[in-house]
Amino acid sequence: MTMSDVNPAPQQNADNKDDEDFTPRERRARVYKKGKMVFQNGLRSIPCVVRNISGGGAMLEFDQPYILPKDFELYIDLEDYEVSCERRWETGLKCGVMFTSERRHVPQKRYQTLSPSDAVLQSGFDAFHADQHAADADGESEDPSGSGDASETVPSGGKPSFGRRR
Repeated sequence: MTMSDVNPAPQQNADNKDDEDFTPRERRARVYKKGKMVFQNGLRSIPCVVRNISGGGAMLEFDQPYILPKDFELYIDLEDYEVSCERRWETGLKCGVMFTSERRHVPQKRYQTLSPSDAVLQSGFDAFHADQHAADADGESEDPSGSGDASETVPSGGKPSFGRRR
């Protein structure tokens, strides 16, 4: 008989009240949103990334280790709310928070604009060609000095230079 053949007996809870009181937490949606922890009455803040979120809490991820406060405000970019939080657990660069207040509406500081990449490339391409045509029409592509002399100039030291001095 090996260790893998041994099946441990299921543990019986003598106190079945715990099973009745247990309620699973709300399912969290996976997100990748830029956020900010604000504490000490708005004097200090720590940037973070919200990795998952639900109505009752969130998991935050940091780019470097910080000493995190117990209570703070969480602002999420591209959202229109802030919420008071309490740190519940912390492991490495991640921490779990529980929302201790209702979401409060705040005006958005940034707006997200989505457009297909083809449209962005085409508009950049069109703008580049329009600039080129305007430069050709104005005559900016010719030599601005008008001398037409591309020979090297010899400074007073007697050594040839590598182009014109500006």
